[in-house]
Amino acid sequence: MEFKTENYVILIPAYKPVYDEMIPFIKELRESYELIVCVDDGGGEKYKPVFNECEELGCVVLKHPVNRGKGAALRTGLSFIKDCYEDAEGVITADCDGQHTVADIKKVTKALYEHPDDMIIGGRRFDKDVPFRSQAGNTFTRILYKLATGISIYDTQTGLRGFPMSLLPDLIAVSGDRYEYEMNMLLKLHDWGVSPYEVTIATIYLNENKGSHFNALKDGLRIGARIFIYAAGSILSFVIDWLFFIILMKLVFSGSDETVRYALSFGIARAVSSTFNYIYNRKAVFGGKNYERGATAKYFALVLAVLGLGMLVQRLTAYIPGGDFVHSAIKLAYDAVMFVVNYIIQRDFVFKIKKRKK
Repeated sequence: MEFKTENYVILIPAYKPVYDEMIPFIKELRESYELIVCVDDGGGEKYKPVFNECEELGCVVLKHPVNRGKGAALRTGLSFIKDCYEDAEGVITADCDGQHTVADIKKVTKALYEHPDDMIIGGRRFDKDVPFRSQAGNTFTRILYKLATGISIYDTQTGLRGFPMSLLPDLIAVSGDRYEYEMNMLLKLHDWGVSPYEVTIATIYLNENKGSHFNALKDGLRIGARIFIYAAGSILSFVIDWLFFIILMKLVFSGSDETVRYALSFGIARAVSSTFNYIYNRKAVFGGKNYERGATAKYFALVLAVLGLGMLVQRLTAYIPGGDFVHSAIKLAYDAVMFVVNYIIQRDFVFKIKKRKK
């Protein structure tokens, strides 16, 4: 199909928009786009003239009686578009405060046409003349997001994004009514098997970005939640392993030969804790349902490999001088490294999601 901007819907959530910013923006958009949906997120009677003029310019205006937040406004718009514009090729979300230019919206639209199965990210570049708060916050979340998901996105805070129509049901189901919604959808990309495609857009900050709602700490905690859940599963698995080992040693195999007793207790306890950890990680950590084939076999092959490597490191450590303190420090360092390595291997290999097809 030939690329036409008329085949794409522009979605603009707006709360108390400035007339002199929004109306010229809409007029310029209307020169290239026929389908524009604005969501009045409960700004009140004072802002009714702005939205009335948007309607006169040919936009569809959806209204929230009270302010519900940007995430709720986006979901309202996406639900309407899903039901009313079934023949559209995709949706572009943009802000109305002057941070997104029509030229950049067209660039994101063209990228969505060329990559119809991906989520398009209109990414800013945080180099010179960027407020320190924005630059530091984006760097922090970018690194943490890469570790948590294995996906590289330079600008995780941008509101200029493009979505294929096939992704709308999943986007509508994403939680979060306010600004966290946009981060939550990025955290779902891995589970959906969707790749981001990032295009560079202009970096525009108004009033030194003092109106920004970005909170690096909250976003960091949100991104890091998967890692925290993974760590909790590792701790629970350790407790299960230890409890089963003690019970088996003291009660079940207490009368057996010492070597047999230890081997059976260790093997059964490790099998139980590993099975628990596999189910926990599959369901609670990585959260997908459409894994590539062989996830179970790959997981338990990883368990055996890590176990063998751990025994080798323990044996080699015994030859290092320095006593228990040095040996404990080496074990602690090894466990920390393997915690990260295990997470990455499970994320990118064991529980790898099948690539989503349009």
